[in-house]
Amino acid sequence: METYDDGAFDRFCSGLVNAGFSPVRDTAQARWTGPLRESLQPFSGASRMQISFYPGWPLRYAHITVPGLKAEHANQGTICLWAEDDPAQIAGRDLQTFWQRVDEWAQAAQLGFRLEDRALDAYAYFDTTTRFDAELPFGDLVRAGGNGYRAPLIATTRGDRTVVIERPPTTDPEPDEPAPLRGAFYLRRHIDAPPRDFADFRAALTYKQTRDLDRGLAARTDTALAEPSGGYDFAVLAWPRYDRDHDAVVVAFNGAGDELKASAISATPNDIAARRRRAGPDATALTDKRILIAGAGSVGGHVALSLAASGVGLIRLHDGDHLKTTNLVRHASDKFGVGYNKAIAMAVAIGEHAPWTNVEPKTDNLPYNPSGLTSTIEGFDLIIDCTGTLPFTAALAEICRRTSAPLITGALFHQGAIARVQRQADGDTPIASRPSDPTYSNLPPEDPRESNVGFLELGCTAPVNNAPPTAVLATASDVALAAVDLLTGRCNRADERIMVFQPMAAPFDATGTHDHSPGGIG
Repeated sequence: METYDDGAFDRFCSGLVNAGFSPVRDTAQARWTGPLRESLQPFSGASRMQISFYPGWPLRYAHITVPGLKAEHANQGTICLWAEDDPAQIAGRDLQTFWQRVDEWAQAAQLGFRLEDRALDAYAYFDTTTRFDAELPFGDLVRAGGNGYRAPLIATTRGDRTVVIERPPTTDPEPDEPAPLRGAFYLRRHIDAPPRDFADFRAALTYKQTRDLDRGLAARTDTALAEPSGGYDFAVLAWPRYDRDHDAVVVAFNGAGDELKASAISATPNDIAARRRRAGPDATALTDKRILIAGAGSVGGHVALSLAASGVGLIRLHDGDHLKTTNLVRHASDKFGVGYNKAIAMAVAIGEHAPWTNVEPKTDNLPYNPSGLTSTIEGFDLIIDCTGTLPFTAALAEICRRTSAPLITGALFHQGAIARVQRQADGDTPIASRPSDPTYSNLPPEDPRESNVGFLELGCTAPVNNAPPTAVLATASDVALAAVDLLTGRCNRADERIMVFQPMAAPFDATGTHDHSPGGIG
């Protein structure tokens, strides 16, 4: 048995021997069996239990499995003593600390786990589970009805283990379209405990729900898991478990008639509300924000995608260029966007990642003339310039100054060796005044003789900027962070940041970040 602390392992095993445990033959002491600990006896009629050392011990704790044990925070009889990513589990290398943790778990299992320890994991209590995972629009289904609600569902398999569940389409399927899996969703107002087997599952249903389930199962032919049977291939039972939070058990069927078998599937929600919860704590504050981004290229595309995923309500994208295959190395779109305008390609990408964001793709660049530029940027909470074109940045900064429109610009220089992110908002020094302000650092001038000045490419009228993808992503991320900082009203950042990715001449002779400091040289 390989460990990261052989001395602690020897002491742990000696303690197990003293407690009446013995190693399982041919496991290299990775598994041990012994008498069931007293604190665990109320949860099982078994007299013995097993302790398994996982690879990586003691960085990963030893796991206890008790035959027939059924309780919260236990999966198929294996007790969850620490979360898999909890660094505190290393304390379990001491056997007395390990036993203390077991006794604490047993006490909590009897008296009730703390609120912060709760989990929506009812599938883990089911007698039989399967390797398949399920996704379903869980929140939408729960909100669609009340106690006794039932709804037909279909599903398709993705990859080798994922079942994607959805409502049936309102249109007829194409003649050559494969038959989907069929099932049903059942909602209850209350059940006493998560179902442990199919009998419990069926008993938790209302009379009408039970009749629907029985009809669906009677129509089955003998098929394996996740294969269409002509009847119900799966069923979903949902109920409120912790206040307003709902839990669910998704059960998949194989066989038919007297040979019918049910297995629980681990499930996750995929409705828009569930996805939006991953947008972070600023999503609510960003919901009603409107931003305009000039440039949907490598930097601008990633900025747009990041801000949309963070919860921004509306993004207008301006770009007059079309996406090429060579752009994909640094662009946020994929091969399906090739040949389309970059703003349109990014609108599609954002729709996949952040469907709550309204995207307005514009297939032209922002105008240079003052009147046209003024009217175009009107009505937005923030303007972001990712064109990387200094004359246009100067024009946009001037119009934003005149109209008091908040502006953030981001661009890479010296083939990605250095990047600058600037904010021009209330109280900030106008961008046009900064070159003469000694508290701001001027960037070193571009030198066409530099070895990494770029490269020529067929169809390009100027050398291609050779900034590496890592510099592009870092710059786009910082632009997005600056935007969120401004839009949320925190304004914790300096109004200008220079990031050095490759050392250059002083003061940029070391990698790192240079934030403008009003009281001194930048």
